[in-house]
Amino acid sequence: MSQAQAQLPPGRGSASVASARANAVETPLRELTLQETLRVMDIAREMRDARQSAEEMFRRDDLRAGLREKLMRQARLQGDEVSEAEIDAAIELYMERQHMFRPPQPGLKNTLWHAWVYRGRIALATVATTLAVAGAWWFFT
Repeated sequence: MSQAQAQLPPGRGSASVASARANAVETPLRELTLQETLRVMDIAREMRDARQSAEEMFRRDDLRAGLREKLMRQARLQGDEVSEAEIDAAIELYMERQHMFRPPQPGLKNTLWHAWVYRGRIALATVATTLAVAGAWWFFT
């Protein structure tokens, strides 16, 4: 008989010893501070983001394979002699150029867009200029 069982009152068995030990041992996850809870949530968020990016990479490969099959089928239907390497190169070139930045063409549309974006600054400059001209007019007349 172990020492823990010997110290217990009569009538208690080994099951009560195990439950007493479980109650006596505190797990570190019972009482988390706010900072520890936020850190655990950050780790979970990072793991989710990593999983989503991995899933997106697999989906992208599947999309490329599907696009390759579709283009090969269309080339056969049209009677074009295109190899898989040429199709892969065309898909790669398309994917590289898909999200490229192209500066807007200069013109009235672009100027109006900039005026709308900077309308607050333009209004402030207009008011400041008007006040400066009015002050100079009043001062010199």
